Formats: sequence, C-alpha cells, structure tokens
Amino acid sequence: MDVTSTTSVTKTRSNDIASNPNSKLDKDAFMKLFLTQLQYQDPTAPMKTEDMMQQTAQLSQMETNNNLQSTLKQLSNQLSSSSQYNTISAIGKMADTGHDSLAISDAKSISNVPFDLYFKKDFSSATIDIKDSNGHIVKSMKVKGNEAGLSSFKWDAKDDSGNPVPNGAYTITASYTPKDSSKNLTTKYGTYPVSSIKFEDGQARLKIGDKYYSLNDIKEIY
Repeated sequence: MDVTSTTSVTKTRSNDIASNPNSKLDKDAFMKLFLTQLQYQDPTAPMKTEDMMQQTAQLSQMETNNNLQSTLKQLSNQLSSSSQYNTISAIGKMADTGHDSLAISDAKSISNVPFDLYFKKDFSSATIDIKDSNGHIVKSMKVKGNEAGLSSFKWDAKDDSGNPVPNGAYTITASYTPKDSSKNLTTKYGTYPVSSIKFEDGQARLKIGDKYYSLNDIKEIY
C-alpha cells in the first residue's frame, strides 16, 4: 500500500472514530474499514483469500453478536413489562411497606400524631399498643368498635403517665376481637391491603393506605 493509500485509509478511520466517539467498532465501521482496505490494496500484492475469509467471518460474528444483544434487550424489556403488569394480581392482598414505626423528634411540641391501622373484620373493641425501640409499651390505648377497613387514630406523643416520650422510633400494633368471632386478631402500622395500582412511565405504583409505593419500597405482599 502506497503513501496515498495509507493516508486515505487513515482519513477513513479518523472519520469512523469521529462518527463513533465511544471508539466501539460496530459492524458498519468494520465493513467500511474492510472495503477501504480492499479499495486501496496493492494490486501487485492483493489480500490473500484466507485473510479475506477470516475478516468476513469476523464481520459475520460481529453481526450475530449485535443481533443477539438486540434480541436479549427486547426480551428483557418484555419481561420487565410483563412483570410490572403482573402486579395487578396484588390488588386485595396485604402489603408490608417496611415502615412500621413513627419517628418522634420533639414530643413536647407535638399535639397529635396521626396514624392508620387496617382491620380485617368489624370489631367490638381493640387495644392499641405503642412500643419504643426496646419493645416496651409506652402507651396503651383502648378504642371502641369500628367497621372493617382502614381506621385513623391520633397519638399525643405521651406515655401512659402523660409525659412526653423520648425521641425515637415507635412501633404500633393492635389486638382486636371481631364481632363474628371470639378469637383475637392482630394488625400493625405499615401493613395495609393493596387497593389499586397505577402505572407511571411504565412502572407500577401500588396504593397502600393513602399513599402510592413503588415495588422497590414494598417489603412483602401476602
């Protein structure tokens, strides 16, 4: 290959690099280089057939790999979409958000802390226990009967003695007796039924309680 040919090949490669800034030699760039090499080869010493076959095989392998990557990407997108829409079956099931505690940072300035609990059945009475991080009951609240579903309550951030509780995280559980049974049931803050599902940018968001959660924010569905 003479100087002119070398310069031409160099310019072609430079143009390929400019159009492919990540310096990835895809099948199109490979074909351009291959054709340029054939165009400017020395007529008196042409490329050997075995070399040509080898480069053609490399081009074929590269195209196969590209097609395989494209197919795998499409399959991944389809599986992801299918997985998102399969979450519709979660409607009506119980979901644990993993957020089972209330954070208290300044009890003296708090008048009421709202929280919700889900009751599976109508109940005649319930006892709500609020515990500190050590599992000790700091507040026990007796509530009258209510209908099944989501019920809202308030806590004044004080213990049973009327003193403001220390800063920290407090878990809430409730024990209740259904009207149609003598066996007590339990429920806890942060666990509610999935009432609906909406899709934003192809991603499922589950309505649990009065908030929407992504699948990554859900600890368990049962």
